[in-house]
Amino acid sequence: MYDLLKGFSTGQMASMFCGGFVALTVIGIFIGRPYSRRWIHGRRNANDMIGFSLQSFAALYGILLGLLAIEAYQDFTAAKDAVSKKALVFATLYHDLNGFPMPLREQLQQDLHDYAVEAVETHWPADPTTSTATGSSPTLRRMMSKLLMFEPRTKTEELVSAETFRQVNVMIEQRRLLLDAESAGIPGPLWSVVYLGAFLYLLLMCLFDMEAHVHLLLGVTTSLFLGAVIFLIAALDNPFRGGITVDPAPIIAMRDRAISLSE
Repeated sequence: MYDLLKGFSTGQMASMFCGGFVALTVIGIFIGRPYSRRWIHGRRNANDMIGFSLQSFAALYGILLGLLAIEAYQDFTAAKDAVSKKALVFATLYHDLNGFPMPLREQLQQDLHDYAVEAVETHWPADPTTSTATGSSPTLRRMMSKLLMFEPRTKTEELVSAETFRQVNVMIEQRRLLLDAESAGIPGPLWSVVYLGAFLYLLLMCLFDMEAHVHLLLGVTTSLFLGAVIFLIAALDNPFRGGITVDPAPIIAMRDRAISLSE
């Protein structure tokens, strides 16, 4: 689902789902009314049977959508928290680097700033349709290499080196978590079930026999809400590209702060 929707803005996705579902319902009502009257509504209680089937189906389908919405929101919140923690580690590490002697201190602080730029470009690219880099970070590899080559001369430098090494490993873990959050999401077969359920739900709505304006009113309102719920799930399905995205402001703020402190 993510590959199909990445690059779409929130407004575009909302219009696509809500408008598309409403349009399908209106077309289905006008096309299906003559056939449903001829094939289904030969008995007076046909509306009652359709209503009972729709009620039972809506209960099961509503549970499915509710669970998916909760899962999508939890994944989005987890990604948002990971970004905030990443920015916090960045800020802490930048100050810890002051314990290194020159010129290594400036080199590591510059590498840390470069990594902040790299993180923004990786997780929030200018072109959201580009593929995400899945390999290790060259900037973090460079930092790790410098830390491994550094030989502390005092107890303070030894403590600072050990803590910096730990923090860099934490940043590596956080980078992998964010990359996994991009590739994760609702599986394709589950999206197929969601769309099949939406089609069957709207089909049952179109089979009712009632006055045209009442039928249209009920069909449009129901399909509009159904499209809004599925839009919400799809918009939260990937927290970095397309739809509702996690704000990179915490990392950008730490990056800009590093620039101001170095000047």
